[in-house]
Parts: sequence; C-alpha cells; structure tokens
Amino acid sequence: MIWFSPGDRSMIDVPSHELIVLPVLKAVRGPRGGLVLTEKYMNGAEGYAKTWPGPVTSLVELMTVPTTDMDHVEVMPGEAATGLELRPGDPDALAERLKNAALVTTFLSPFELPTAKLCQRLGVPIAFVSEYTVKTEMQIIAAEVTNPLRRMRRRQWIRGAERKRREALKLAAGLQCSGTPTFDAYKDATGNALLFFDNRVPIDDVISDDALDEKTKEIVKGQPLRLIFGGRFIAMKGVTDLAPFADALRRRNVPFQLDIYGDGPLLAAVEQQISELDLKDHVKLLGAVDFATDWVPRLKRAADLFICCHPQGDPSSTYPEVMACGVPIAGYDNEALEGIIAHSQAGWATPTRDLEALVDVVERLNQDRSELASAARRARDFAAQHAFEITMARRTQHLIDASRLPTHLKGVH
Repeated sequence: MIWFSPGDRSMIDVPSHELIVLPVLKAVRGPRGGLVLTEKYMNGAEGYAKTWPGPVTSLVELMTVPTTDMDHVEVMPGEAATGLELRPGDPDALAERLKNAALVTTFLSPFELPTAKLCQRLGVPIAFVSEYTVKTEMQIIAAEVTNPLRRMRRRQWIRGAERKRREALKLAAGLQCSGTPTFDAYKDATGNALLFFDNRVPIDDVISDDALDEKTKEIVKGQPLRLIFGGRFIAMKGVTDLAPFADALRRRNVPFQLDIYGDGPLLAAVEQQISELDLKDHVKLLGAVDFATDWVPRLKRAADLFICCHPQGDPSSTYPEVMACGVPIAGYDNEALEGIIAHSQAGWATPTRDLEALVDVVERLNQDRSELASAARRARDFAAQHAFEITMARRTQHLIDASRLPTHLKGVH
C-alpha cells in the first residue's frame, strides 16, 4: 500500500472513525513522483477534515493522461492535510481497506454500484454525491459527440447507467446533490438527500459591503459593460458561442468589453472566431489564471456580468463563485442555471443557443443599470450563505449523521 498522508501511517491500523473518500477524479504521476490532482479537490478534502471528527483519507485511481482542469497540483507524501492513497484495484484488497471505515463517500456512478454492494456486505454505510441528471448527460453528448452512431451508443449507455445509479441509491445511507437538478431528480429515491451549491470561495473572500458599494456605483455610472467568462474551452461550456454573442451585441451598439479567461482544446477555434469577426477591440482572451490570487480579485473589481453559454446543466461551481464576487449571471436556460437563479434571484436565463435572446437581456441591463446593480447585491448575499466553509460544514455534518460514528462523536459538531 502506498500512503500519501501526513506522517508515516503505513504500519498502523485504520481507526474505526475514518471517513474514506473515493473520488471520481483520477490522479497522474507528477514529475517528482507525487500524485497530481486538482487544487479544488484537495481543498474539498481538507474542508471535510475540518469538521469530521477523525481521519479523512482519499483513495484515488491512477491514469496516464491529465485532466483538462486548470488547477493541477502535485502532492508529495506528507504534504497533504488529509490522507491520500492509491485505491486498491483488487476487490478483496478494497474490502480490507474499507471494512473499518465509519463511512465511505463517492460519486453516484454506475461504476460504484459494486462498491455500494461491497459496503452493504461489510456493514459500512456509503453516501453518494451527484452532479448530473440524465437530461444533462444527454445534453453533454449532444454538445460533444458529432458522430450519430457514437451518439446513439452513448445515449444507450446513459440509460443503462441510470438504472445502476438508481439501484445504488437503494443501498445508500445518504445522497449529496450538487445543484438543484439532481436534487429534484433523486430526492425521492433516498430518505436522506442534501442540496448544496459547490463553491470554492471562502467567507473572507466574499466581496465586502464597501467593495460592493463601489462596484454598484460603477455599474450605474453607465460606462461600457464589463462582461466576463471563465472556464475550460470545451464544447460543453459553450465557448464557441461567446464570439458570435459579442458580434451580435456590437451590432446592437451596446457598449461593452468581454474578457474571456481559460484554456483548452477549443482555444484556437475561439481565437479564429475573434479574428474573423474583427472583435479585437471588444473581446480579449486572457488565458488561465490562478483562482484565489487572480480570478476572484478580477471578478470583484472588474466584472459587472458573467456570460454563461453552457448548453447543458452541469452544476458548475462557477455560478456561486462569481456571485460571491458580486457578479450576477446571464446565460442559457440549462437546468442548473435555472435552479440557482430561482434560489438567488441573481441572474437571467434565455433559451439555449438563442444568442439574440441573450443579447436582448444584456441590452436591457445596459439601459437599466439599477436592475444589474440590485442583482449584484442579491448575488453576493446568496453566495455568502453558501461560502466554502459553510457548505463544507453542512456537507460534513450530513455525512456524520449518516455514518456509524459513535453517538458521542456525532453530537459535538
């Protein structure tokens, strides 16, 4: 067994009050021999550990190709704030590793149905985390798969996967739903479902009253709208709709500047669109930036409205994160955005792929800056209620309640 955790724990028994996390995110070997994961994942694991009354250990699988995420970090043995191990590939070895856990938590995946059955056999409670509904998965396939035969096969696979997810839920001690779509889809399939909004912004980094006052003063002055987008340059994020949107907005004579942050396989395509549409005076590609030291400060000081062309309903953490900076959202009416708008009243949803409808909203907001300023305040207030520490504390308490921890440990948090 290879341990990546604080100190040398390879020779001791695993405590019975351990939380074991089986992330869907896989790791690769780094240049120094460590494990490369994402900063977001490591922060989340640490968030569990701050409230969970015992050890927290992630068992990760290895792969050979890095993900398209932009916040990769290499973790060396002893550097992580929580335990980090390689997940045993052999079922018997996995059973041996899980048998003393107070709770196992993992992604609601058809591939984890055997894990749910294993936990049931071991008497170890398991709690799932869900993000995508069948509808969203079908939308992602439509956005990313062009071959009709492959698309049909993927859709058939999704239908089979959903049956396995439903079966796994029958064995679950709890379910945590990222965003409203899966909460609405699965809340009746388990008696212990929690709705949360994924968010990396800590409460101390939520925009302050003074900074928000300054921002809203700038909004109502009537300067060109400061529009912004950030994310991976992949089809499911709708990045190739941004330049045509900007072109349509320019044709309406709406004053604006659109700053686009991120990187990915569609970067060259977006660059070509900007060049062909001659948008260099209105649209800037600014690359991938550090989340905490660059992205969040930029949102606070230099963004009035986030433009979200996601053609599918993944519960992007971007939604509450930009709201934490006093930035409301205008975007396509995917089920995740519609859900968070219903809870926050800090955004506007238009029909997917209808660029003119999205331009209509932005044009109206340009003319009614007070509406935009009010939405900025509602965005901040909503996000403050769902800041990183608050959300992680709620999620961890939910896991504690679902676990087989001793009663005296369940009540102290």
